[in-house]
Amino acid sequence: MKPEAPWKTTFLDAMMLLLTFFVLLMSMVTFEKIKLEQAAGSLKESFGVLKQGAKTEIEKESIFKETQIVEEVQSTRKLMSGLVNYIESVNLDNFISVIETDTGVSIRMMDTVLYGLGDATLKESAYAVLDKISAIAKDAPYNIVVEGHTDDLPMRPNARFQSNWELSTARAANVVKYFIEKGVNPKKLAASGFAEFHPLVPNINKENRAKNRRVEINFISPEFMRKNTK
Repeated sequence: MKPEAPWKTTFLDAMMLLLTFFVLLMSMVTFEKIKLEQAAGSLKESFGVLKQGAKTEIEKESIFKETQIVEEVQSTRKLMSGLVNYIESVNLDNFISVIETDTGVSIRMMDTVLYGLGDATLKESAYAVLDKISAIAKDAPYNIVVEGHTDDLPMRPNARFQSNWELSTARAANVVKYFIEKGVNPKKLAASGFAEFHPLVPNINKENRAKNRRVEINFISPEFMRKNTK
């Protein structure tokens, strides 16, 4: 029996290497195919298409709520425009301002519109404007935070309130109470007193102190609330 030719051994080794390389190549192709199919599936899902052509069902209730909120926000802003017109018509535009803020809308009222000096009892003359604000707050999708602010002057020794903290808090709380009496949902309301520590302008003269003695009625937008509750 003749011995095997040396070249046959080399040839067989080469064939085995080629076969091994081919198997490895096929496994890589299969893996890439799987990855491509997964990527394609993810892309289809992102466009609302699932296996067998099924489509994702978008929550109709969620869309309805979002649309409703947008409509309510637009309606509230229209009412705010009406409030500005009313403020101008009764010559209170030097005492009340309605401004856009990062969180929504703020109604700033100088203390003389609502209260007497060092007092927290609402004036009867303030009811008309508070009624209009409460009517807006009642149906708006906003949370309402009422803030009381004072100047930096200390309270008189015989004053009813012994500190600016007490005065500013009582003033904010009484506005909230009035809104509740007018039918605003208490869950939407909050009251805070800041005393003299959040001035609009430096407390350096009589005019500036008058600006700092104020009540702010802040309408916190639904968009801001959603962003900060995630």
